[in-house]
Amino acid sequence: MQSFIFLLLGLIVGSFINVLIVRVPRGQSIINPRSHCPDCGHELKAFELIPVLSFILLRGKCRECGVTIPLRYPLVELMTGFLFLANFYLAAEPVELISGMVFITLLLPLSVIDLREQILPDKLNLAGMAAGLTLSFFRVDFTPLTSISGILAGGGFLFALAIISRGGIGGGDIKLMLFTGSFLGAPLVLISIFLAAILGLIASLPSLFRGQMGLKSKLPFGPFLALSALILWYFGAELLSFYLQLF
Repeated sequence: MQSFIFLLLGLIVGSFINVLIVRVPRGQSIINPRSHCPDCGHELKAFELIPVLSFILLRGKCRECGVTIPLRYPLVELMTGFLFLANFYLAAEPVELISGMVFITLLLPLSVIDLREQILPDKLNLAGMAAGLTLSFFRVDFTPLTSISGILAGGGFLFALAIISRGGIGGGDIKLMLFTGSFLGAPLVLISIFLAAILGLIASLPSLFRGQMGLKSKLPFGPFLALSALILWYFGAELLSFYLQLF
């Protein structure tokens, strides 16, 4: 029963994340106006806002004008639902359960926004950093000092890379590291940067081989930073232990 509750909660939060994805980059309020069709302005009724199910019932189209609803909406809802479910099983302490849900709720919209718009909004990054620092006062074996060290290490390292690469790293990526560093601490946030680089390289190889992108082509780095941060959040201790055993 608890599993179903967290899955359902994730689906609901996923619906809210879709609002963040659309409105935050445009500087719009996430409260007003109410959810509506962006094409015809039809204000959505309660049954049209049920996560995933409404998309199926409406056959992926607006009830008023018939415009196609992007598949992104149910996919984000499903992804959030399953991430919340995984978080429920992997969290060892109640505060870690809450922290994990906050982490997911902010990392996911940042990733999708970066893929769509090639930006990482300050509002979400700074809200994430503030949340990570606040939660550090309540977490087990993780202190505010650890959170601050992660903020400085993650942001500082990527800032140095931005200078060395002469703009190869965006300011949004640096602020994303302030956010993830506040949750992970110094050792893990640094590992997450290297893991993100590996994931980004692997993801770009097919396009490189097909000639669809060159060595100087830009690939949004935010989704890989977010994915690596999530991996380190849940499996960081094991990965760090494995790494240290190599030396």
